[in-house]
Parts: sequence; structure tokens; C-alpha cells
Amino acid sequence: MAALHENAAGLSEMVTALAGVEICKEPWRIYYDETENCRSIAYRNGAIADARTVERTFILGGIAILGEGAENELSARIESFAPRSGEMKARTVLGGSDDFARVLRRRETTRFLESIDQPGIAVHYHSQDNLYYAIVDIVDSMIAGSGNGHMFALHRELKNALYLCARIDPVGFLENLAAFGFPNAPPGEVRPFCEFIENSLLDFLETRSESLSFEDRFFIETLRQMARASSRSESLALLKDNPPDTLVEGFSDHYQQVCLFFPKAFHCFDDETHVSMDIVDGDNYDFVDSESNLFVQLSDVWVGLLSRCFRFLGKWADDRNPDVFAHNPIALENLKTIRRLIDRAADLHPALVSSLEADCVLRKRFEAFDALCGS
Repeated sequence: MAALHENAAGLSEMVTALAGVEICKEPWRIYYDETENCRSIAYRNGAIADARTVERTFILGGIAILGEGAENELSARIESFAPRSGEMKARTVLGGSDDFARVLRRRETTRFLESIDQPGIAVHYHSQDNLYYAIVDIVDSMIAGSGNGHMFALHRELKNALYLCARIDPVGFLENLAAFGFPNAPPGEVRPFCEFIENSLLDFLETRSESLSFEDRFFIETLRQMARASSRSESLALLKDNPPDTLVEGFSDHYQQVCLFFPKAFHCFDDETHVSMDIVDGDNYDFVDSESNLFVQLSDVWVGLLSRCFRFLGKWADDRNPDVFAHNPIALENLKTIRRLIDRAADLHPALVSSLEADCVLRKRFEAFDALCGS
């Protein structure tokens, strides 16, 4: 299975997630594009304006050129499916179908995957579940409270427990938190805030217990008890001094992070003015107009394909349709290629494939990969 780890919900989350991961000093050229970039997520009068911002996954990713000559070889290979005029985009290669099996059997999809499944080329991505990102500081604040420090070793399981509860109604859950001042919790709101978390977890246990594993029930109950204990605190460590009404301030940290983790590589990002103004000055990156850079365009196709793939795998894990690829061997082979590319990248360096997502989401995704592609 590809490496499962978090990369940046804040400084503490970043340090924890990347502990023990070595800096990569390879002189690669790494190209990027992004999908589901909502720029920021904030409350407006206590409401979430667009549910999709907390229901879809942000992905920053693309292709990495590992050796000399690989760029020229890749350019030659994609001539067979590149548009004669205009910019290559995910929609032009993958089509507009919501049926992922149909997307996978497209001739253009096959040619794209064959082109990047070559020596000297690697894929990469960082994915972020915005709901998960928005609520992890709640758990870290409870762990930081008096008497809970020993629970740090179980922080991912506890965050997964809160996520399981919140994802039943993501918008409703977050809008309820807004009533207490979230993402801050002023001293006068700490008790009612923690009581809301406690009661939400209890209600979730009572109504969904039969569908939960013993492990999930254990950690939900553990977190519920922690919320009760935290209600007696005067403050919650990370739920103060945050920008008011702001759940996701932006995605600049992810761009900054890859530059720091691959300091000898050159990073070529799709032009994002709001990001380029935020990241620290350096000489190992540039922001370019995608219309003039074929490899950024290929990165757009990759993240678009990956976004659709992740949604498909999540749904398939719930439905378990054994016939989804019946009489469709090309689609199945292309799915296997996607899995192989991800695993190869994770083996090349763990920071090439990273996720800020709940364990239940990652587990479901790679269990579906295993079931469909063979483990």
C-alpha cells in the first residue's frame, strides 16, 4: 500500500506527519497543477456557502522528470493525443463522462497513461480532505489538555473518530461549530463547544453503532470522554488566535512544503497569483502560464484523472459491484497502471505521495485498489 500520512494541517501537524522523512536531494524537475482549488473556505454569517468545498478533495500534483532526455521523449510520445490547437486539459483527454469506467477505456486515457508510465518519469500528488483539515485541531487541542498527553500516539485514530461523525453531515456539523466561534473557542464557549462534540459523538454511537467496527466504537467513545474532560478547561490550545470564520485560509503551505522537501529539484507550478504572493522567496521554483508549458498541462490531466479515480474508489468500496469492469479489460488495465504509478512514486520517495485525509478514507481507497487490481 502506498504510504499513508498527513502533511500539513498546521505547523504541529506538519512536523508530526513528516517526522523521520528524509529530505530528497535529487535534481529532478517537478511539474504541478491542482484540482478542486477553492482558494479558501470561510463562514459567511455562520454558513458554508458551497458544500462542495468540504465534500471534495483538493489535489496538488503532476509529473516529475527524473533524468536527462526524459522530457524530449515524453513530448514525442504525447503527440498522438495532444490537441492540434489549444491547451491540453483533463477534460480534453478524459472526456466529460461521470462514468469512470468509461473514462478509463478511452483511447486518449490509455495513451496518456502509457506516455507517463516510462523510465525517467514519476507521478506525484498531495491530497487534502478539507473537512478533515478543518477539524483536526479539535482533537489536537484535546490531546494537549491536562492529562491527555499520552493519547498523542493515537492521534490519527482519534481524528478518524471525529471525522466519521462529522462526515455524516459535513456542512451541518461545521455550521453548528460556528455558533461557538469555531475555529476559535473563546473562554466562555469552551464548555458548550466541548459538550456539543461530546453529544454529537454519543448520538453518532447510538444511531450508527451497528455499522461501526469495534475499533471505531472504542476510539469514538475515547474521544467522547476526552471532550467531556476538556469541557472543564479554560481554553483549547489550538482553537484560539486563528483568523475568525476561516476554516481553510489557503493552500500555499503545500506549495512551500514541496520546495523545502525537494530543495535540489526545480518546481514548476501552474500560475496561481494568490499562492505565488504567499510563499517564501526561493530560487528552486517558478510559476508559469500552463498554455506555454506542456508538462504542466500533463499535470492537469494527471490530477484530474486522480480526482475522478479517488471518488470512484470511494463509491465502489461502498457498493462492491463485482461487474464494474466486466467485458472492459482496457479500463481495468488502466486502473492497474494508475495504482502502479502511485506505488512506484511512493517507493521512490514518501513525500511524492502524501495525503491529509482520515484513515477511513485512505483505507477504503487502497482496499478498493487491492480488490480491483489485485494486492
